[in-house]
Amino acid sequence: MQGDGAATRHAARTRLNHIVGYGDILRQDAADSGRGALAALFEEIGKSALALRDPLLAALGGEGPPEEGAGAARSSEEDVYTLLYRLIALIQDAKGKAAGGVAAADVEKLLAAANGILELLAASPEAREEAGPENEAERGPIGDGIAPSERPVRVLVVDDNPFNRELLVRYLERLGHEVRAAADGLAALELVRAESFDVALIDIMMPGMNGYRLLERMRADEKLKDVYVIVISALEDTQSIARCIQLGAEDYLPRQFEPIILKARIDSCLEKRRLKAEQELYVSALVETQERLRSELRGGAAYVRGLLPAPLRIPDLSIDWTFIPSASLGGDVFGYHALGGEETGVATGKIALYLIDVSGHGIEAALYSVTLMNLLKSQALRDADYGDPASVLGRLNSAFKMEEQNNLYFTAWYGVWDPSTRELSYASAGSPPAILVPPDGEAMELSTGGVIVGLSPSSRYDACLSRVERGSRLFLFSDGIFEYRERDGSIHGLERFSTELVAKARSSGGGSILDLLVRDAMEASTTGRFPDDVSVIEARFD
Repeated sequence: MQGDGAATRHAARTRLNHIVGYGDILRQDAADSGRGALAALFEEIGKSALALRDPLLAALGGEGPPEEGAGAARSSEEDVYTLLYRLIALIQDAKGKAAGGVAAADVEKLLAAANGILELLAASPEAREEAGPENEAERGPIGDGIAPSERPVRVLVVDDNPFNRELLVRYLERLGHEVRAAADGLAALELVRAESFDVALIDIMMPGMNGYRLLERMRADEKLKDVYVIVISALEDTQSIARCIQLGAEDYLPRQFEPIILKARIDSCLEKRRLKAEQELYVSALVETQERLRSELRGGAAYVRGLLPAPLRIPDLSIDWTFIPSASLGGDVFGYHALGGEETGVATGKIALYLIDVSGHGIEAALYSVTLMNLLKSQALRDADYGDPASVLGRLNSAFKMEEQNNLYFTAWYGVWDPSTRELSYASAGSPPAILVPPDGEAMELSTGGVIVGLSPSSRYDACLSRVERGSRLFLFSDGIFEYRERDGSIHGLERFSTELVAKARSSGGGSILDLLVRDAMEASTTGRFPDDVSVIEARFD
């Protein structure tokens, strides 16, 4: 009885697995049908098969059980035959008790497996090797006649051993899955291409296209990449396991597995499928939401642009502007209008100019800035003297406390031009300074250093006065025009921008420099676009 053939031990192990696995299915069937005594008998059959495994493999030339322990005394030939005969007797008893029932034919499969083990023991070592793990006559597909059902989970079983296939099919159907079976890799590939499966259970050692090749073909096919693959094989060496995982298998189970482990593995695959489906839905919803948000932001930018004033052309004064909203739409807004509201006073009356930049981005900041613009344009701010920039900023600070505006605040520059005296009165609140470029002499930064509006109710604002000579230019701008990152990683900055602005104004020959400012800034930016709204007003005093 001392053989050392791996094929013989594999054949014996396979037959024992059949007895254990099929016996457990029959036990569950008997328990479900209320036949408790028969269920207990099938449970005893499974325990007896497990008790036989180690001494049987030792008798067939394996390493056998340890020298100490419960199974050590059963390593002799006599003990192996005793255990095997007891197992056969239990199966015969179960066959008699199941006579006339649905399970009777299935018990015959247990008896055939036990008798097969007996034949392996009785055969010579050479005959055992020739017998191989299975008789070729047993090979052949089963399960092609399984009718499709409405069950959402579909499983493909791929194994060249008909007993293994049927065992897995029965397990999986008991779990409520829809199951199809294939006897080799080529048949499995045809099935998985023709039908939709969630999980595939495949054996490695199969004639023709083996499990490795099947895995490679499935993972190379874009339509099959989402099928979760669990390998079930008698090969237990780490290289085989590693190769299966590298080829894309989700998991690897030895042939001697507990049914609850297989259920857990399939449940895990299905949970991953569910999470992936949820993720795809989430991503799809996110993309849709982002596109809708972009559309709303584009609409918001168009709305804000539509509220901005037209370029101004009156005696002694011309005003142009550029407005470039960021991708997320900020809170820039600006305007200019005649004080007093009478059209006949436009040529000789005072002109208010202002630029506001609300903190944050998005629709909320844009709507807040529009509210402020309309308030200034309609001159509806209570108790404000619109001809006094300090009064306007002070009243805005009192009326728009940031804690009452969802923590939004804003910077502002507000000026009043009096053409009769050619004087510009102005006040600022946290904004970049306006730049006045006279026809001769040095440019001036016009800022009064006030704090941002809405931060503190006790803040005070002062106004300053500057004379504007003919041929001068005044530039108001938000920080978006200079707070961008250049290709070397540095921030362009206010100082550099101011120097460039003055140089362009000096060399322009009297024409507008707005397009030139924007073009040069975009060329210097790392992304070719601005991270914040860009607003620039150019006033030319003739």
